[in-house]
Amino acid sequence: MVVERYPKAVVFDLDYTLWPCWCDTHISMPLRSVSKQEIEDSTGMRLQFYKDVESIIRELVENNVKIIGASRTAAPRIAQEMLSLLHILDTPAIKFFDSLQWGTGSKVKHISKAARQLGMVEELSKGEFVLFDDELRNRDVASINCHFAHVRDEDEGLTRGIFVNELKSWNRSLRSSE
Repeated sequence: MVVERYPKAVVFDLDYTLWPCWCDTHISMPLRSVSKQEIEDSTGMRLQFYKDVESIIRELVENNVKIIGASRTAAPRIAQEMLSLLHILDTPAIKFFDSLQWGTGSKVKHISKAARQLGMVEELSKGEFVLFDDELRNRDVASINCHFAHVRDEDEGLTRGIFVNELKSWNRSLRSSE
């Protein structure tokens, strides 16, 4: 294990964090599976998770971390289908998420709702949530004691380096607040 310890929950934005597009503006339905790791929309655009996403999700599951999806998408049906068609190992990716929060509201609202749904309000208040997101405006989740992890490069998305560095940063911030 490269990380000292894991948070109780990791929240993922979807667009430009887990995959390289905005599902509500770049994807044309219907979708079809090309393989378990790749899908294609009706225009022939092919899409898959960023390179490190599958191994990161598997690692979180192996360490009993709750996984939450939080997306501002105006097209939750498309995002849901993408998560259903893309697989991690032989399992639809959607099955790895303990909560999925969609809609145009803030990530503060999404994360708070997921915490209530999962019975993890206390864990959230104790700083046990980390959000990985490409949009800096979502750093306002700090107001509910959720660590914000910025995914800077839309060409690379969530990488192993970002994942490990942000979990180390989260661990340091928890130690300094004790």
